[in-house]
Amino acid sequence: MRSPLLLLAPFALVLTARAMRNGCEDAVKDESGNYYCEPAVETIRYVNISGSGTYQTPSLIEGAGTCVDFIDIPYGGPLAPYNEEITIILRGPLKLRQFAAYSLNISCQQTGNSKRHADADADADADADSHKHHHHHHHGHKHQHLHDDAEKKKRGLGDIVFAEIDGELVSWINTYGGPPAPGPPVSSVTSTTASPTSSPVSSSSIPSSVPTKSEPSGDCDVWERISYYNSEERTKDGLTFLTHPSYANAIAYAGSDGKTAVDEPTLFDGELENMEEMFIQTDKSCSEDIGTECPYYKEGDKAYHGYGGVNKAFFFEFMMPDTGSHASVSEMESKYEADNMPAIWSLNSRVMTNQYGCNCHLSGCGEIDFFEIMNPGNYRMKSTIHGKTGFSGGDSHYIRRPTDSWMSAWVVFDGDKMVLRVVDPNTEAPESLTPELLSSIIGSDEEFDINIEGKLAVFEVAS
Repeated sequence: MRSPLLLLAPFALVLTARAMRNGCEDAVKDESGNYYCEPAVETIRYVNISGSGTYQTPSLIEGAGTCVDFIDIPYGGPLAPYNEEITIILRGPLKLRQFAAYSLNISCQQTGNSKRHADADADADADADSHKHHHHHHHGHKHQHLHDDAEKKKRGLGDIVFAEIDGELVSWINTYGGPPAPGPPVSSVTSTTASPTSSPVSSSSIPSSVPTKSEPSGDCDVWERISYYNSEERTKDGLTFLTHPSYANAIAYAGSDGKTAVDEPTLFDGELENMEEMFIQTDKSCSEDIGTECPYYKEGDKAYHGYGGVNKAFFFEFMMPDTGSHASVSEMESKYEADNMPAIWSLNSRVMTNQYGCNCHLSGCGEIDFFEIMNPGNYRMKSTIHGKTGFSGGDSHYIRRPTDSWMSAWVVFDGDKMVLRVVDPNTEAPESLTPELLSSIIGSDEEFDINIEGKLAVFEVAS
């Protein structure tokens, strides 16, 4: 019988503590030229994740990857721009037994009602930074995908919305954290699907309240489970498995194998083949009127909302089998060949609606690698944040790849912090995250201020 999720005990004092952050004194260089801090750790904690500026997203795409125009999207504050909706992506060889997503009610995140969490809008006035940041996208994605028509005046997720309410000018960041509140829509804004040849669409009204996932429970410290999947129990609730069909500029439902395009939402069978990719979003379609809208998407695409807010968490129970193919980076046939390089990562959901052609990725809308193998057959899983100043970094610590046994791990975003933590492999994803459980995963600044050899790595993001 599998055990319920247990609270984690504090680290033993006999462990070697190192008064440093962002690396180690004796990193080991492997055959691929990458540096790793030994030994493996069980927790990687990022602090001071807080960016501000702008990124560019396409406002019009014509033809095969021809970006006609871009618009600047401002962002700012804790976790920005990852306070916007994000998408979870998997690459094989990978077996997935459990996946769960959690969110603090959006009304709690935006009104500052939580006793534990900072206000997501504290620094909503973003800097006007027009610098376009380029970096090598190392995942080895195989296909180029397009998006057709953005809506320049549409209030996309992550945009700052202004309104006059009771004689006062107020603002909030347009985000989404799960299913809509029961009852009438909270906004007169309706979701509009952009066709490949349509003109930009403008919204004619501003919502009078911030959309919420559900009726407030009165307890803003409990994070609700909004998505759950269990391959053994054949359970799928609150999520959608999607794929980009090979060499097709489209988003489709993923079949049971995670790669085949099918006509309706399908239960993933739990095993993703070597080099194949699949992604997970909520079960809320972009065509639904939920008070917020997806930034844009092509007509015919199976576009769904991602996971928004500064307080969100993900639970994974997974295995990354070793196929036997081993090579250094220099020996790889192509740097885009992801043979025996499984990964679990995330992208700003704006990228997913039109990847991998014209999108906001290179200009800094955000990517975070949670558990990534950097070259074929490596046993070290790295994590890295990709973006601009305040949202970029990752040192040489790693978590050991689970090749022949199940690993249970949390990824928690809590304001300006992100924690990746391996827990008991018999863990079952709970129905909610209580303050006690969150504290046991995240830890306190006093507890986790330095690296602890073989247990914890701390990375402070440069502001």
